Amino acid sequence: MPRADTLAVQAYQAIRLAMLHGTLQPGEFYSENWLASVLGVSRTPAREALRQMEAEGLIEVFPQRGFRLRTMSRAELVEFYHLRELMESYVVQTLCQLVDDRSIRLLRHILERQEIAADDVNEFINLDEEFHLSLARMAGLPRTARIIASLRGVLWLLGTKIVYREGRRHDVVAEHRAVLTAIEQRDAVAAVRAITTHIRETAREALARHAAQLAPPRDDASTGSAGQDSPTAERSGTLPG
Repeated sequence: MPRADTLAVQAYQAIRLAMLHGTLQPGEFYSENWLASVLGVSRTPAREALRQMEAEGLIEVFPQRGFRLRTMSRAELVEFYHLRELMESYVVQTLCQLVDDRSIRLLRHILERQEIAADDVNEFINLDEEFHLSLARMAGLPRTARIIASLRGVLWLLGTKIVYREGRRHDVVAEHRAVLTAIEQRDAVAAVRAITTHIRETAREALARHAAQLAPPRDDASTGSAGQDSPTAERSGTLPG
């Protein structure tokens, strides 16, 4: 029988995928019972997964109503990318002093897999996370890696929109390669410049998508507000497995 903590991790990953693919919608309320039923687990691992997500600022929990995804403000997104820039600049600067040939090979392999996964948005984002967290771990910064991992939960709230354009996915791989080249050359100044460029380009894309999402709807017959402000306690459907 699977351990409860293992089921909680599986539930957490399934919820992240549901956020990524838009199965869970901001503004809608979902019950713990519904989540456990859809995931095929008891309430305990579902509750543990939700607690972790609440601690990471990804969901809001309301007694008697359930939980809903948080809606990120523009100010929060700006703060998120500023934090990433500060922390990941520190990571690559540190890594340039410590990196060895084995680490370079591992990072290169991640990028090769990411380039191959350009048509699979889900796998592409997974490999994006693996690349960034590997930089921190290889730099011998486990606490920083944990903080970056918790921050990156915001990317799952943004969903696939951040790399929706195929052109942007190719740009991400190129920007990652620039970071890796600088690290391979042990050039801390170039590595900081490359990671800063990458994060700022990603921020520009995310903020543009965020602004488009908040734009007022077109005033035509097909636009309506039914259901937008009437969240329900129970939802039907399935989460990605």
